[in-house]
Amino acid sequence: MNDRPAVSRPRRGPHRDPDAHEAVLAATRELVAEVGYQGVTMDKIASRAGVARMTVYRWWPNKAAVITEAVADRLAPGPAPDTGDPREDALEWLRSLVRTLTLLGDPSVVTGALTERGEAGRADLRDLLRAHAEPAALLLRNGVARGRLPQNLPVDAVVDGWIGYAVYRTVFLGQEIAEEDLLDLVGLLPPPPSAAGGTAADGAAADDRTG
Repeated sequence: MNDRPAVSRPRRGPHRDPDAHEAVLAATRELVAEVGYQGVTMDKIASRAGVARMTVYRWWPNKAAVITEAVADRLAPGPAPDTGDPREDALEWLRSLVRTLTLLGDPSVVTGALTERGEAGRADLRDLLRAHAEPAALLLRNGVARGRLPQNLPVDAVVDGWIGYAVYRTVFLGQEIAEEDLLDLVGLLPPPPSAAGGTAADGAAADDRTG
């Protein structure tokens, strides 16, 4: 029989010290802001956070995973704008989407951090865009319900078009989307039914004014 006391083994695995964990995430955000996504390395993160390099690798497999977690709370969409004016609401939503895709001034931060993680990252990017699509669809449906937009407005197609435009310009072309560009997008929304078709009384009044 072995009477020797049990020896406590060192704890292994993904257990994270809360202070060190937050130090790594804070250091990551600082570095992304300073040198951009491409300039961040695991060594720089560890050095800035004051932890061992292997500690960072034990908790995250690569810098893409660290950066994704570090900026996750900034990627979530807010509630759907609801001023009563669907065009103003759409403009504010578009501004928010562009801010998300150009987080910290660099579009490569979001797309690089997500897509470099392979299929899991691409799934996260799809989930991110889907989450941002929901408030856009809601504000458009509110506009339809209030008679500010046509009943037959293809809501999903409009939202997909907005997201596709923003992703294409910022991610694939690396171009800045200006306020004028967003105004042009909102301007493509069809007018309210009354403004688009008018009524017989409207037509008669117009004839009187021009007669």
